[in-house]
Amino acid sequence: MTPFFGGKKLSMNAYYGKQVEDILYFLMNHDHYLITAHINADGDAIASAIAMGHLLKELGKYSIMVFHDRKVDPRFNYLQGYEHILSYQNDVESKNQIHSAIIENAIVLDAPGYGRLGDVSNLLPDKEHILKIDHHPVEDIMGPLDWVDEEASSTTVLVYEVIAKSGISINQDLAECIFTGIIYDTGRFSFSNTTARDLYVCSKMVEIGVKPSEIANRIFFQNSFNALKTIGKGLHSLENHLHGAVNIIYLGYADMAQNDQSEIEELANYSVAIRGGKVGLFIREVEPGLHKVSFRSHSHVDVNRVAKNFDGGGHSRAAGCRIRGSKNEIIDQILQVIKEQL
Repeated sequence: MTPFFGGKKLSMNAYYGKQVEDILYFLMNHDHYLITAHINADGDAIASAIAMGHLLKELGKYSIMVFHDRKVDPRFNYLQGYEHILSYQNDVESKNQIHSAIIENAIVLDAPGYGRLGDVSNLLPDKEHILKIDHHPVEDIMGPLDWVDEEASSTTVLVYEVIAKSGISINQDLAECIFTGIIYDTGRFSFSNTTARDLYVCSKMVEIGVKPSEIANRIFFQNSFNALKTIGKGLHSLENHLHGAVNIIYLGYADMAQNDQSEIEELANYSVAIRGGKVGLFIREVEPGLHKVSFRSHSHVDVNRVAKNFDGGGHSRAAGCRIRGSKNEIIDQILQVIKEQL
């Protein structure tokens, strides 16, 4: 799908040209920014936000990073700038910092629409002062500078294009942000969204000094003892449906309450790592009666369309939603929607 900019489709020839220049013009001609990303911020959201913060600092601009989340995924606390992320839902001190900040402009990253921002949407200025950079299917046009490329692996790689065009020097801290966001959203280069561009950009970050094994281990291979036990329990729960086309991993609230969710999210990828399977689901009960569902697909099934039936969204091969109901109720509902695509 060709990128969108200000609601208009672009040719790929224009993709890295005038549009990035317009974004830099916007950044250079204003001084105060809010940086934010989607609720339940993941590695791409966090890394792209911090990388944008680095860029604005180098340009001599003021910025404040605010996420909806009460707790930001601690796996990414090695990124320089992580400590400056404020939570809209957190303590009084954070709220005082947020409401005393000058917010004249906003940069929305890795979020396709207002509904994905949570309470931070209350802080957004008028549309003409909003820049959005994203790689999800468009839900809302937020302003005249909406840069969306669904073919990009990550929002971070798009932010890199802006950074590269700016001419600033990329130091070790910024390189780690860029590398982190890309390897997170490409699943260590194992997902189908991985491109030659991603490999090239990451190779340049390695030349700067990034150590791939250290970052990959911190994100993907450092779990608590209890989390690994829970991952095992999740794998033991595996069920297959629709003659093996759909495989489901389920964890109830008691298991979820004992773990940091970020440590067991790899179960979403395990759900589709079954020979002959077309769609995988990782369902976990995050509150009594409220389930978070992660969809994965490596077939013709567009799981973004499935998730949208339940007010969720994402990409064609990876998406998510939240559904209320019992385990059997929600599985029956989801299977009915998947069956229509199969």
